[in-house]
Amino acid sequence: MLHFEWFEIRTDIFVLMLSIIWLLTQIFLCFKVKKKWIRLMLVYFFLVLIVLFIALSLIFDGWDRVGFLILAIGCVVFLFACGIGWLIWWMVSRNRKVN
Repeated sequence: MLHFEWFEIRTDIFVLMLSIIWLLTQIFLCFKVKKKWIRLMLVYFFLVLIVLFIALSLIFDGWDRVGFLILAIGCVVFLFACGIGWLIWWMVSRNRKVN
């Protein structure tokens, strides 16, 4: 099992904690910010990182390629957390319109 050495916690738990932070940040942006491009800022950020890491994995060879692919997969997980935040916002806003 991989460990994140700074805090002596497992890597999967660390990624889960970061995903929850990104989820809460996205929910906050969706509910408190009116401008749509600011609400999409985290989504844009992770999309740019995913493209960057995939491009770097195509440039480098060996274990560097694997490392960049792992970083891209991590960003996909964070992007998924942002998508869950958007889904929660959509369901709550839809519920408010019905009532």
